[in-house]
Amino acid sequence: MGVDSDILEMRYVPDGQLAEWFARRFPDGVSPQWWLSVFESLEVGVTPFREMPSDRRAQDLNLAVQVIKLAVQLRGVRAPIGAYWMLRFAALVLRFDPPIGSLPEILSPDGSAEWAMRQIPLTRERVIEQSEIREVEYLAADEEFYAPLGRAEAPVCEVKFSALQDVEMILSALPWVSSHVTGEGIREEIHSWMVIQASLWRSDRSGGGPL
Repeated sequence: MGVDSDILEMRYVPDGQLAEWFARRFPDGVSPQWWLSVFESLEVGVTPFREMPSDRRAQDLNLAVQVIKLAVQLRGVRAPIGAYWMLRFAALVLRFDPPIGSLPEILSPDGSAEWAMRQIPLTRERVIEQSEIREVEYLAADEEFYAPLGRAEAPVCEVKFSALQDVEMILSALPWVSSHVTGEGIREEIHSWMVIQASLWRSDRSGGGPL
């Protein structure tokens, strides 16, 4: 059985029972790649370029929300990855005209942005501090700071600054929905993070290029 057959089963799981289905189907858990494959398959399935009844598309978008939340809850993927994908689906929803009905609030621009920002693993102050440290370490880096040629382990920089990279991943996706956000408080929060994102981009350019 593959991802497509798993998705087919999940479509018929009653609301609120997806965690129980997952525990029965995968008692030993699954790799992050399985979760990502499910996200990707659902995304491809609901794209505007595919002919599909609107109620079926809404069903799969609702399923995508449940799967992303469950993946984060079970730590199948890191919360920032879940946030990135939630924003990705919310941005996809904005491409439909007329809009798709019967979707959860979390797929609205306000809902997805608010949920995604709650998954940011560092405070603004810590992000600034970490980016400054990274810039200094990039400038002073020798070969040991990066992955040795021909070896598979992650570079020291990626391990050391993984939380900072998770922040950058979420901030890179927020603009997909930010222009459609209506809540003043959420818009102000996004603006505060976008100011920091601009400083992270400057740090990348001066500190050795993008990750």
